[in-house]
Amino acid sequence: MPSPAKPKKKPSPKSNDRSRGAKPQGRPPAYNWTAIRREYIRGDDGVTLDALSAESRGSGYPSLSQVKRRSSAEDWPDLRAQFRAQTAAKVQQLDLETTEEVRIRQAKIGKAMQTAAVRGLAHVKPEELGAFGVARLAMAGAQLERQARGMKEYTVRIEDLRSPADLKRLNKDQLQELLERRRKARGAHQA
Repeated sequence: MPSPAKPKKKPSPKSNDRSRGAKPQGRPPAYNWTAIRREYIRGDDGVTLDALSAESRGSGYPSLSQVKRRSSAEDWPDLRAQFRAQTAAKVQQLDLETTEEVRIRQAKIGKAMQTAAVRGLAHVKPEELGAFGVARLAMAGAQLERQARGMKEYTVRIEDLRSPADLKRLNKDQLQELLERRRKARGAHQA
């Protein structure tokens, strides 16, 4: 025998507890706090708490007071400072690595120039004018190698001094360097 049909439940009438247009009470909207925090931490000085709030971006974003509370609780300004310090350190490290790479490369080029000059001198007769060019190449290579290795350059050349007035323009360190080089040159000639 067929079972009697169950009566259908009548829908309950809507409660009129809420007034029209009122927002439903309950859970607040979920904001993507990770993205907001990341934007603040990685942003420049123009990315402020006010700029991240609903007041400047419109609906769908938290209010300024919510952003301030979250920022204070998670210490966003400190995180921003740490991020900037880490970024600066990485940039500085990259700069040092690049500088070292350039120095090594230039030192190799300087040595190669000196080697070419020495080989060239072996094939040049002293009476040929080409020796001056070869000597210049050797000097340029030596200077490049010294600069690439961060070694001190000679700033005073004896051949540039023409009169006592030229000596007056030199500072104490330059005069001392010139004197030491002169002593070494005399010692080499006497030996």
